[in-house]
Amino acid sequence: MTSGTEDAHRKPGRLVTPLIDTSTEAISAAGGLAGGVYLRSRTPGMLRLSVLAGLPGPLFRPWWRMHVDRPFPVADAYRLGVPVVLPNPAETMRRYPQFAAGLPFRFGSLHVPVTGGGRSFGVLTVLRPAVADAAEVLEGVDRMAVLARELGAALVGAEETDGSPVAWEGEPLCVRPPAARRPQQRAGSFSWDP
Repeated sequence: MTSGTEDAHRKPGRLVTPLIDTSTEAISAAGGLAGGVYLRSRTPGMLRLSVLAGLPGPLFRPWWRMHVDRPFPVADAYRLGVPVVLPNPAETMRRYPQFAAGLPFRFGSLHVPVTGGGRSFGVLTVLRPAVADAAEVLEGVDRMAVLARELGAALVGAEETDGSPVAWEGEPLCVRPPAARRPQQRAGSFSWDP
């Protein structure tokens, strides 16, 4: 993929579909509210948000581009090649105060590197309700890691097919989050006979 939205219209089934599917599946897998995929760009050391599900794009504009040397969880997950788990605002503030101060709501977040074929492509990220302890979200992190590996394999295939590195240059594609299943509801009634 050589450019963002322009290329998305030319190859909709090839990369855009896996990016959107991975984002929405990650939200479900991690019990999240919003999520997305950052991909490397042609600018060395720069990641760009390729897909954002569950939030209006303008709200997340300050984080559309992310340099890998910045003190942010997405950059650390990419640069270090390990998941970054922030279960609640206290942990987020302790480790990434700039990130915590930049969003106007309390949340936890999970960030998992997207790799394949010995290459780093980007980061799968989910914003989710806060929990008291990281142990409560580890199952979601494991499920996100599987999704990130599958996406990495798809991106390796795209590079081999196109003969050029996967890179995102445009604005993110903003999509609706997956529909949450409504809990089963029961109704009952009774009558009063005097």
